[in-house]
Amino acid sequence: MTENNQIKQRVEETLARVLGVSPNEVSALGMGLHPRWDSMGHMELIMQIEKEFGLRFPTYEIAELVNPAAIVKAVERVNHK
Repeated sequence: MTENNQIKQRVEETLARVLGVSPNEVSALGMGLHPRWDSMGHMELIMQIEKEFGLRFPTYEIAELVNPAAIVKAVERVNHK
C-alpha cells in the first residue's frame, strides 16, 4: 500500500470513528451532509485528524477541510513539510 493510500485509509477510519459511520460511507460525506458534521463536529474531526497524524493544520486552512478528499490532500501536504 502506498503512503498516499495509507493516509487516505487513516483519514477515512478516523472520520468514520468520529462520525459513527462505516469507513465505506466516508467518501460520500462532507461538512453539513451528516448530522454530526456540523460546525462543532468539524472542530472535533479536525482535532482527531491532527491527533492521528501528529500534526497541526494552519488555522486559516481549517475552514477549507470540508470533505475527506480535502482532508487527505491537506494531511499529505502538511505531512511532507
